[in-house]
Order: sequence, then C-alpha cells, then structure tokens
Amino acid sequence: MSHRLYHTEAFVLQHRPRGEDSKLLYLFTADLGLILVVAQGVRKASSKMRANITDYSFGDYSLVRGREFWRLVSAQKRNDFSATFSSLKKRLIVGNIFRLLMVLTGEAESQEIFQDLKQAFAWLAQISTEDKLVSVVEKMLVLRLLAHLGYLESSPVWSSLVEGDWSQEKLSTLMTPPLDHDSTIFINKILKDLHW
Repeated sequence: MSHRLYHTEAFVLQHRPRGEDSKLLYLFTADLGLILVVAQGVRKASSKMRANITDYSFGDYSLVRGREFWRLVSAQKRNDFSATFSSLKKRLIVGNIFRLLMVLTGEAESQEIFQDLKQAFAWLAQISTEDKLVSVVEKMLVLRLLAHLGYLESSPVWSSLVEGDWSQEKLSTLMTPPLDHDSTIFINKILKDLHW
C-alpha cells in the first residue's frame, strides 16, 4: 500500500522525545494547521534531519499520514526568519506565540494564521530589539490570531488592523493612545478567560 507524500512549509513549534531516538514534533502548516509528526531516528548523532527540525525552525517538510501521527520523510530548514531569533526578547515573543498556537489551534486549514506568522516574523527580523515596534508586532500578531479564531468582535477599528497585509501604518496606529492601551486590556482579558 502506497502512502501519499505531502509537501509543506511549516514551523516547528516544539518537540518532545519519543522513545530512544525519535521525536514527536508539533508542526504548524498553512493547509493542515497544528499537526503531530513523528520523526524516527532523528536523535541519533548520524541523523541528517536533526539540524532541520529544531524548535522554532521554519522550512520545507515532506510527510505521510500514519494511523496515529503524521510521519516525517524529509526536512529542509530555511533561514527566512533567522534574524527573528537574534535576541532573547524576540525568541521569547516567538515562544509565547507558538505556545498560544498550541493551546488555541488544532488540525484545520490555517492559511490566514500561517501568513500572519510569516509577516510578523519578517517584521521582527528587520527591526532592532530596542525598537518599540517589537512589542507592537507581537500585539498585532496576537490580535490577528484572536480575530482569525473568532475571539475579536467586529468593529471598524479592529477590522482595519487585522484584515489585509501588514503595514507600517497599521503598526503605527496600534501604537497610538488609546488604542495601544485598549488593545492590551482586550488581549489580557481574552488570555485570562482562556486561563493563559
């Protein structure tokens, strides 16, 4: 019986050891959302894939569907967002976003969320850690994530921020009072309600 090979871009949100030499990966993809993937033998020193599936990696992955989990066939890490991890502050933001995805999403088509992740990480890669925009990019991404998942009520102000491509204008708008304060209160309330 042959298995259909599925090729996708994905983020490695996290991994857990599985057995003596394997890993269970939490991958986030555009077409499938959050999926669990078994990577056989990748903890062995001789594994060619081990460097391509570290936590927070972004790359191209080939998978086949198994009975219980997807199975990793090949992995090729890309450096599209390597500057995103240039500082502890940025890595903490990425870690928080990935943990939020693991709590709020599942295996379902997630094109909009995936594109927002790519746009947010591209912004983080190009701005310095000291820039005020770093925290605004995080806030914008959380707002968009909450909007895509139905937690954000529809209003002209929110809609103008969470729809369409990212822009300097949208980020600047989110920095202005009282929207800066109101969005922080809103996000904190939702996350508290979710027991985050």
